[in-house]
Amino acid sequence: MRPFAFAEPGSPHISTGRPAALRWHNGLALLVLLPMVAVVGAAIRSTEAPHGMGSADAYDAELAAAKAVTPIPPGATWPPYLDRESDRDASYATGLGWSMVEYNAYCLWLGSWHRAHGAGDAQAETAAIAALTQTRQWQSFTDPLMPEQSRDHVAAIVDAAEQGDAAAVMAELEPNCQGARP
Repeated sequence: MRPFAFAEPGSPHISTGRPAALRWHNGLALLVLLPMVAVVGAAIRSTEAPHGMGSADAYDAELAAAKAVTPIPPGATWPPYLDRESDRDASYATGLGWSMVEYNAYCLWLGSWHRAHGAGDAQAETAAIAALTQTRQWQSFTDPLMPEQSRDHVAAIVDAAEQGDAAAVMAELEPNCQGARP
């Protein structure tokens, strides 16, 4: 007997060429695997960021909350990309709003210090150093998930400003603060 018998023409029994047990197992596997794929996919999406993912509304709320409490130099404004409407279909890393605002404020204060230092404006230079010193206590800079190397880098740049090292501050401003320079 052949292992895969095909029905004779005109027979009411149509065969797919596979045993019935194999067809049943394929259906069961599909019923079990599809929900698992959906769960794994959701888990991967929810763990793309250490603090999880949030909606565009949550990201916008973070931006607004961070801007409300994060100081920037007198006369400075937030870069335009922090005021654009977020992509409503996207997910955002929780904490990204705070990080974006605080990093831009850090850059704005560096730029303020650099201009004041170059102009010999001791009062503005002192104000910028005071603000830069506070960056070490900001939420994104104290986050336990921020790499120690990044914290050390920020501290070294703030130290450079305190010591009057305009070259070190400019070396930070030029490549890293293009969108947030006052």
